[in-house]
Amino acid sequence: MKELYFPVRVFFDSDVIIAGSASASGASFALLQLAELGLIKGYVSMQVLEECRRSLAEKLPDAIAPFEKIVKTCVTVSKTMPDEDSLSLLSNQAHKKDISILASALKTKTRFLVTFNVKDYWPHKTTRLEVLTPGELLARIRFALNKQSEG
Repeated sequence: MKELYFPVRVFFDSDVIIAGSASASGASFALLQLAELGLIKGYVSMQVLEECRRSLAEKLPDAIAPFEKIVKTCVTVSKTMPDEDSLSLLSNQAHKKDISILASALKTKTRFLVTFNVKDYWPHKTTRLEVLTPGELLARIRFALNKQSEG
């Protein structure tokens, strides 16, 4: 396991932002709290924000206010859209619907792409990007913090 350096650069997929907006428990919420505290430098794309807003309006309207707070306090929004060449180069590294998310994560130079849909992403080993679930990343952060406190 590679060593972590803080703040950890993380790109959040919409499912993680939605989960963290809808519930004040669980790994998604914990990661967003770490982002608010500065241990994580969180990123999302405009596409992620649009997916979150649409999904929350349809299914979880009570989570819209927490979501807006997360956007203001926990993440940086990458406003640049991936170009067609980037998307084409990544076509064999993610499910068709998720290529633009992978491209955005790579563009922000994050270390981790956090999603519940890990099976939809398979970036080349040559990239630094690792795709993890919220629980997997949280476990790595705990391990790194424990290791630092011991040494």
